[in-house]
Amino acid sequence: MDYRSQEEKLFSRWIKRAQKLHDGQEIAKDGILYRGELWFDGYGQVHRPGTESENWNQSRLRLLVLTKEVYDEDCWDIRSESGRVPSPHLDNGKTAKYFFPNLELWAYGLMNTSDRRILSFDKADNQPKLQQFYETAPIARVNCKKQIDSRAASNAVIQKYMKNYADLLVEQINMYHANIILCCGGQGIIVSFLQEYFLKDLVEVNAHCYYSEEANVVVVKSFYPAYYVYSRKEMYTNMMRDYQSFLKTHPQFPGNPEQA
Repeated sequence: MDYRSQEEKLFSRWIKRAQKLHDGQEIAKDGILYRGELWFDGYGQVHRPGTESENWNQSRLRLLVLTKEVYDEDCWDIRSESGRVPSPHLDNGKTAKYFFPNLELWAYGLMNTSDRRILSFDKADNQPKLQQFYETAPIARVNCKKQIDSRAASNAVIQKYMKNYADLLVEQINMYHANIILCCGGQGIIVSFLQEYFLKDLVEVNAHCYYSEEANVVVVKSFYPAYYVYSRKEMYTNMMRDYQSFLKTHPQFPGNPEQA
């Protein structure tokens, strides 16, 4: 399946809906992260489209990250993100602060933890390894509110947008058939949306994990990646502990990688 083509068709309908609702003339596109060559577009280090559709089709374990929105002055394509510090020097491999260090860490942990082993924070928290994984693994990132703003929207505003575009958002989520859905931030509103509109049988397993038996999908609830009240180690360790507990009681889930 050519996911980028399907995404573009969906975004055309999304923009028409936005114009009808007077929500602006453009949206920040998102979806399966590009896996093509890295280049500097004048603002940051980004990836061109590449083999992401083929990689996604061939992968046993697929991660979909649901985030609330993007705050910026201009729309940009989330699919091209690298998570790197903006620099025209492509050999500058530093990860951007605040958002990406946790997101890369959580993605790596969720896709490499098994029912027999948790990767400790000290072992997993290796910046070059995490960056390389995030830029190559089968990962999609979708914003629940695709209109941009220079300031963060309240959870009530995010919920309004999710409701107004619910059918389109569900269509996009369903397109990917991800095994793991990581819901970042919003104090549970993204999980509640999935329960109401998408995975009707989604039930809570523990503090972090919810499971749909019908779809064989695990939904992981997390803080927003830039959250800083708790330490990175504490957030990671608690999430992986609960995720491993889920894996132990759900052998039918296609997780449990043979090696990290």
